[in-house]
Amino acid sequence: MFLGEPQQSQYDWRFQLFGFPVRVTWLFWAVSAALGYNLAMSFQFQYAREGIDVQLWLLLLVWVGVTFTSILVHELGHALAFRYFGIESEIVLYQMGGLAIPGAGMIWGRNGRRRSLTHMDQIIVSAAGPLIQLLLAAAVGVSATLCGVFVSEFLWLADLLQIQVSRPRNPLTTASIHFMVTSSIWWAVINLIPIYPLDGGQIAQHLIGIFRRTNGLVEAQTLGAIVGVLAALWFQSRGMTFNAIFFASMALSNFQALQSNNGSRFW
Repeated sequence: MFLGEPQQSQYDWRFQLFGFPVRVTWLFWAVSAALGYNLAMSFQFQYAREGIDVQLWLLLLVWVGVTFTSILVHELGHALAFRYFGIESEIVLYQMGGLAIPGAGMIWGRNGRRRSLTHMDQIIVSAAGPLIQLLLAAAVGVSATLCGVFVSEFLWLADLLQIQVSRPRNPLTTASIHFMVTSSIWWAVINLIPIYPLDGGQIAQHLIGIFRRTNGLVEAQTLGAIVGVLAALWFQSRGMTFNAIFFASMALSNFQALQSNNGSRFW
């Protein structure tokens, strides 16, 4: 996921993970902190009402660390799927999220010849990121619940197993669990919305390609423009201006791509 690869900078952090080169831009940290500021403030205010003092910068640090881990796991899912098909890739985390950039678009077929990834191969690659991120949220949420820790998204499990849960007194522990579960679920669900080039948009493209026997791109961009507008209106109606702007920009990007296709249309 998604958009274009950012330019390299001397301030980027580079390391290897399971053999994949990883690059994290400095803007990733800044934007992550900005996005988590209001959430960290709400946590600080909630604990202040209970007489528990916690520094805002510590909550922000936890949020940024959790965001980094969650998005890295998401992109690692894509990278592992590429590797399954014999394609190595690199991971980039930047201000708009993350990218798993394949080194080549061809794989070895069983007949010993090179071939492109099929529509189904591409669907697997696109779905791998959100899937592994949802598994991360489930692993953290289930583990915490089994340990008697209150996790709002997994109260159903506590009720099912008749486990008494409570919130830890340590605010950083609570914040870490809450941030990891909530952000991982949110990020995965957002990415599955059928707006190109989000993962959901790419899945839609290749599903359309299977049924229409085309590359599915024009159809996916048309769908992305429509769904992007609807998503922007939905978020704006709930006062979530940043999300509304984001999806409006995605809708516009798809519309402009369609315009550049010499008037190509859905039908």
